[in-house]
Amino acid sequence: MYLPDLKRALAEMALEADSSRRRLISTYYDTTDLALKRQGLTLRVREQGDRFIQTVKAGDLGGGDILTRGEWEDELAANRPDPLAPRSGARLPDGIADDLRPLFTTDVTRTSVAIEPTPETRIEAAIDVGEIRAPGCSRVEPISEIELELSSGDPAALYEVALRLLEVAPIRIESRSKSERGYRLGESPAAAPPAVHAAPVVLDPMMSVEGALQQIGRACLAHLLHNEAAALDGQPEGVHQMRVAVRRMRSAISSFKKLLPAADRRWISCELGWLVDVLGSARNLDVFAAELLPPAQAALHEEGIEDLDAALDRARRAAYDRVVQAIHSERHAAGMLRLPHWLEARSWRKGGAEPPPLLSSAIGEVAPHLLDRRWRELRKRSKGFRHSTARQRHKLRIAAKKLRYAIELLGSLFDQAELQAFVKRLKRLQDDLGYANDVHVAHDLLPDLSHQGASWSAVASAGARVLEWHEKGLARGERELRKRLRRLNRAAPFWHRQNRGAG
Repeated sequence: MYLPDLKRALAEMALEADSSRRRLISTYYDTTDLALKRQGLTLRVREQGDRFIQTVKAGDLGGGDILTRGEWEDELAANRPDPLAPRSGARLPDGIADDLRPLFTTDVTRTSVAIEPTPETRIEAAIDVGEIRAPGCSRVEPISEIELELSSGDPAALYEVALRLLEVAPIRIESRSKSERGYRLGESPAAAPPAVHAAPVVLDPMMSVEGALQQIGRACLAHLLHNEAAALDGQPEGVHQMRVAVRRMRSAISSFKKLLPAADRRWISCELGWLVDVLGSARNLDVFAAELLPPAQAALHEEGIEDLDAALDRARRAAYDRVVQAIHSERHAAGMLRLPHWLEARSWRKGGAEPPPLLSSAIGEVAPHLLDRRWRELRKRSKGFRHSTARQRHKLRIAAKKLRYAIELLGSLFDQAELQAFVKRLKRLQDDLGYANDVHVAHDLLPDLSHQGASWSAVASAGARVLEWHEKGLARGERELRKRLRRLNRAAPFWHRQNRGAG
């Protein structure tokens, strides 16, 4: 319903008044056992009038940078795949020619316009309307989208154009490619969209600090966007991974905070803070229902447990409704365009041609200092642990989590064997502190759960017994927790060694 308005907006930005319109029919191929999909490759043959173009793409099936995907093309003589084609065929695994079969077809009408925001920048904008079909499948996947492809110039221009379109219609980034949606179409209707874990961030120790910040930020945003479908489907792991992605992004900004303008840090924290709160509400209820309730239920056989379970289920449904509303909101759509624009435009330069000296330094030299700051914070928070309050232990847990995220984001710069030995100790402490925090949060949730429905008394009583059971478990594990904290505090930080860049 918004396409006419979006077309007019693109036409106003276009180089010329004319636009091209054509029908594109693309058939995607894979082997019987989906060998290409497993390797992160897609193979299609596109019919463009009387021409046939074979394309192989890498990184087109989720998990990576949403801006960057490898692509190789050849023109073919016939409308069928050619594994021997010089450019695209060379990217395919050996020996698959006889096993290739058509999986699905996209049939779209494409309206194309060229945009030049600056003399050095050219963007090819394509409005695609059509559908995805799979042989033997009665379902179709509609296509109604705008593709913005950077032909030359600054990637930030893509987001500038998208933000102008957002003023016209409630658009949002679709992180799933047509091929991803096509593969999903061939699966069972009951198959859930997969939750996606964070892809490794690989940094060159000689790259600049601002280059590393860009790469880390892109990875965090890609992780977030690739989990939207699973979160919208009501999958706990999808919500969890979205929340992890937001926390990693916030941790990255916090790690670099002394190098970034305070105003930038404030709006980013605000932009991500409301989303992590919405996701956190659902996640906390998931943990209560799926991790705290079952072991206590098996041990206690408490009356009222079923009422507590039902109250949790009602609260979780309401929390997931709020997650869906947040993901579909204009605020989220704008945030997912403003944040990558901030990264690609290197807005921290504030219009300056050159970055501040520290941002132009090599990340391999700066990373140990960033980790040192996190490490000092953790050790500070661990003092007097035996007599610390729940609030103080919560702050220690946050310090441990921030150190862990910083290690994950900067870890490619260091020796992996030493890193893993350190992280193993850190993770054990995190798990213990996380369990204690889960129980503490569940105490805060119980009053609201108890006021739902007529069985409030049974819910309150059962909840109290469940959490009492967990408190006893925490008390039994207290000595081991203190021992793990001492071991971590005595550990030699791997980033102090000189063999950076290994691994």
